[in-house]
Amino acid sequence: MNRTFRPRLLLGTTLLASFAVAVLLYAADPPAGLSRPERWKRVDEAISKGLPKTAVQELEPLIESALKDKAYPEAVKAICKKIAYEGNVQGNKPEEKITRMQAEIAKAPKEVVPVMNAILANWYWHYFQQNRWRFQQRTATATAPSNDFTTWDLPRLFAEIDKQFTKALSAEKELKATPIATYDALLEKGALPDSYRPTLFDFVAFEALSFYAAGEQAGAKAEDAFEFDANSPALSPAEQFLTWQPATTDADAAHLKAIKLYQNLLAFHKDDKDKTAFLDADLFRLQFAHANAFGAEKAARYKAALKAFADTYADHELSAMARHHWAAQLHAEGESVEARTLALQGKNAFPNSPGGKMCHNLILQIEAKQVQVLTERVWAEPLPVLRVQYKNITKVHFRAVKTDWTARLTKDRWRPEYFGPNEQSSFAKAKPDLEWSADLPATEDYQQRSHDVPAPKGLKPGFYFILASVKADFSDTDNMISATDVWVSDLAVVIRQSWNPAKLEGFVLTAKGGDPVPNAKVRVWARNNRDSSIAEEPAVTTDANGLFAVKGPNQRGIFLLATHDGQELSTQNDHYLNTQPDNYRPQTRTVLFTDRSLYRPGQMIHFKGICLFADTKADEYKVQPNRKVTVVFNDHNGKPVAQADVTTNDFGSFSGTFTAPRDRLAGQMHIVVPADGGSVHFNVEEYKRPKFQVTIDAPKDAPKLGGEVKVTGKATGYTGAAINGAKVRYRVTREVRWPTWFYDCYYWRLPPNHGTAQEIAHGTAMTEADGTFSITFTAKPDLSVPEKDEPTFHFTVSADVIDTTGETRSGSKSVVVGYTALQAALTADDWQTVEKDVLL
Repeated sequence: MNRTFRPRLLLGTTLLASFAVAVLLYAADPPAGLSRPERWKRVDEAISKGLPKTAVQELEPLIESALKDKAYPEAVKAICKKIAYEGNVQGNKPEEKITRMQAEIAKAPKEVVPVMNAILANWYWHYFQQNRWRFQQRTATATAPSNDFTTWDLPRLFAEIDKQFTKALSAEKELKATPIATYDALLEKGALPDSYRPTLFDFVAFEALSFYAAGEQAGAKAEDAFEFDANSPALSPAEQFLTWQPATTDADAAHLKAIKLYQNLLAFHKDDKDKTAFLDADLFRLQFAHANAFGAEKAARYKAALKAFADTYADHELSAMARHHWAAQLHAEGESVEARTLALQGKNAFPNSPGGKMCHNLILQIEAKQVQVLTERVWAEPLPVLRVQYKNITKVHFRAVKTDWTARLTKDRWRPEYFGPNEQSSFAKAKPDLEWSADLPATEDYQQRSHDVPAPKGLKPGFYFILASVKADFSDTDNMISATDVWVSDLAVVIRQSWNPAKLEGFVLTAKGGDPVPNAKVRVWARNNRDSSIAEEPAVTTDANGLFAVKGPNQRGIFLLATHDGQELSTQNDHYLNTQPDNYRPQTRTVLFTDRSLYRPGQMIHFKGICLFADTKADEYKVQPNRKVTVVFNDHNGKPVAQADVTTNDFGSFSGTFTAPRDRLAGQMHIVVPADGGSVHFNVEEYKRPKFQVTIDAPKDAPKLGGEVKVTGKATGYTGAAINGAKVRYRVTREVRWPTWFYDCYYWRLPPNHGTAQEIAHGTAMTEADGTFSITFTAKPDLSVPEKDEPTFHFTVSADVIDTTGETRSGSKSVVVGYTALQAALTADDWQTVEKDVLL
């Protein structure tokens, strides 16, 4: 929702996070009788010297003077800075800064209270944004733990932010009568003129909207959360939107408040002579509605609304912004040609406006040249292809640059095949061993596609980087270069690994026929675990069967390079060997089990264990009868709850019970045998057993595209009784699937809406006396998908059933509908040829 260009920025929003001072010194009381500009100068000098306490002393008379002269913007700015500097002195605790602002609001003149409330709301919001992870891990409590907002849960914090914005906006009449220029001392100028936010009300309203429209609001939704359909007036012309009265029981919903605030802004500026503020608010309203509405028609209605906006207000610079949003939506849907045309219209109409500049950036994005090259790791006869993935180019240029694999291994101390971004320039300037180019089919739709280019002949054996470039000179300016590594070799290396003892074995073979290569030299390098340095180890030689063996150091990465008769080939991965230490001893191990994975406090935990003995050197494995074992039950914090001494039976097993504790924090606990480290984990939680289940049946009548589909579900208790009078909340989503031939024919591009699910319906229902409920929806196809591509549409019906006690259970069913009623697939094996009859 936020644009690159903003009219105004609130200085007070980030003051709390902007000042950090390491040294605190003390100064004498500031002299009296100084003017406010002189005092601001002394404040800046004190901060530049690391003297926040001196700055506070200078600010106090400055605040008093500004309030006396009713220079309210300057007073608010000074108050914010004073609070920030006091925080530096006292430890930068967020809760203390909030408390100080609340104290300042309590004694401030009524003319500045709304702005200070907005600043306070922003401080709360800023704290959340910096500490999202804390709030996402908290659950709600019945009452606030304390007045310290840093300990609150997410809904409580959001309610407080909403409260502060509501207070600020309650002075609507005064805010609307205050020109934004009045607060130049407090608000930092943005890139847009004040006509976008002509009054203080506009500024505060958009600050509030940035909170109400935030995606994090989903984390604090009520059970009956307000939602609106794409077919509602939310995406209608402004005249219809202004008369809309959304019906909901969730009166405190953030999105509902955002809608009402947009209606207020539009009504306020409807009759303005300068339409800038009205049009800007209307564009933001359409973006908000598109981001939060549901329904299959959302994208179509959004584009239609932007088109109407751009056509109606074609003589205003904001029409370029509308065309940018319209073009961006088309580009996201894969309609890049139309998107570029629209963006060009917006750019040409108002090239120096924010919308025109964003159209220009979108055009650059659509027209951007891309190239990436992929190929097989080893080139041998018959040569493979180079798969080029590209966009907006018709010719690709290649260079093959030979490099020393062993030198890169010891120098880079990682994989020699890794091509770092800082190497591109040096390799592009190096003398290539081979250069060639290939023509590519044009991408007139501005979409990425793939094209296979035959690998060239003439490269001598060795290790190469194959570079692909948009420009023939491989320069860094306005160019894109991709690289991949290749071995040109007639060898093949096959690795096998054994552990007793740790040994790395392999075969060196010919790549063409797989024949063994005797007397091939295999060089060995090992990585040092401490500093990742790589050192060469003694080489080995293959026997008559092409077999070699490496006994490497313990737990170190092994790199191999096979060489024979001018041919070379490294292994693709570094291999790790785990050898047994010299002081190796046979091991004992206890395997533990519990009867369940979840218990309530006070429930009996039944456990069982089996004691095992393993001697890997002697290849001896057995159970341990008559062994005495100490079993310890530890709580969530790893502290012992109980202990039991048991003895294994003739089969090496034992069993026992513990009681889940009631007197400590619930969570994951475990039972352990300290002697050999055997353990089992489980959870101790307060929970309820499910009382019923939900099933959804397939539709009785075969569904048709565009027709009505009815599915029935049932909520049944585990006792067999029906769950009647329960509330049902359901959603229907649609996914598009393509036949296998589509990917075979169009492997070079992804289909539209690939991997996305579109919500097409949702609502509520009630279970009948027999526990049944029905859900009806229209099987609407995705009209952006051509019928000739033979797509199928998967409609997933999900239902949550909430009984009278509040217990919730869910069920789902998928319904598949397509343009054709039947699908068939036919395959043939490689040996089946046209010359032979085959029985199908």
